[in-house]
Amino acid sequence: LGKEGPVVLGIYPRSYWQPTLEDALNNEFIPVDSWSGKKVSLAGIYHSFSQYDTVSYMLSTIWDQGYTPFVNIYSNLSIQDIASGSIDNQIRAWARNYLSFSNNGNRMAYLAPLQEMNGNWTPYGSSDSEHFKRAFQRVVTIFAQEGVPASSVRWVFAPNGKSSTGWPSFEAYYPGDSFVDVIGFSSYNYGFNPNVYPESYRKWETPEKLFTEYVNRMRIMAPSKPIFITQTGTTAYGPSGYNIEVKNQWLEDAYNLVSTLGGVRGILYYNDVNKFDWAFYYSNNKFTGYQEGVISDLFQYIPPGELVNMTLSP
Repeated sequence: LGKEGPVVLGIYPRSYWQPTLEDALNNEFIPVDSWSGKKVSLAGIYHSFSQYDTVSYMLSTIWDQGYTPFVNIYSNLSIQDIASGSIDNQIRAWARNYLSFSNNGNRMAYLAPLQEMNGNWTPYGSSDSEHFKRAFQRVVTIFAQEGVPASSVRWVFAPNGKSSTGWPSFEAYYPGDSFVDVIGFSSYNYGFNPNVYPESYRKWETPEKLFTEYVNRMRIMAPSKPIFITQTGTTAYGPSGYNIEVKNQWLEDAYNLVSTLGGVRGILYYNDVNKFDWAFYYSNNKFTGYQEGVISDLFQYIPPGELVNMTLSP
């Protein structure tokens, strides 16, 4: 597969959109755009099916500021419960609120239901891949039943790159081409961050190690679908301790690699100052490796009004 572009950039804000949406947009997205010289297209969100009453306001506000929402949708129930219909009322209410946002198909978001389903750190995570497929298909079907225009949503299959030990690989969870528009995966470099336990998990992993195998497998799994790196981040704790330059090099290498990987059309970075110190932009800390990495002309800003009418092909 060739690399013709474009590749869209995205971030998850460190503020988790608190205390207001405008705070994240004005204090993080817009400054990152200006500082990096490359405008972000996608605004990463973690949401829940139980938060259905906030959907339209949240997504509309983000859209109106020039960003396309990318929403990971969570649930506290098991995948078996979701697949059997236990939260159908929540899903329908979410879909109706989303329908209001969609404005008759003129607005669009990327929706990734039950992300990282192949990891035991999520309530719905399960080795039961068949139930996940049914749950994902159920969500898509309910949205259609509620009248959400197909043009106003891009359904995203978003596993973790690596499944929990003894669980099936992500390919087993794939709901099928007719239910999915975009495929993607999470993959992080935890490095030697002292908050990583057990200590045996501490290791420095390059972007090549974290991305390339999963991209290649996804291209085989669903060759007609564009690929996003739906979540990624790196620590600054390298083999010799905290090192700004090591993190800068990782960031530059990661975005340089993404600009060459055939089929990849998006990457969302987790810009959070949590215990794993992912953020590349916060307070007085600005990691220039991101600036250097996104220089390529392949990284392009696509306004929401244009992206809604585009199909990012692999």
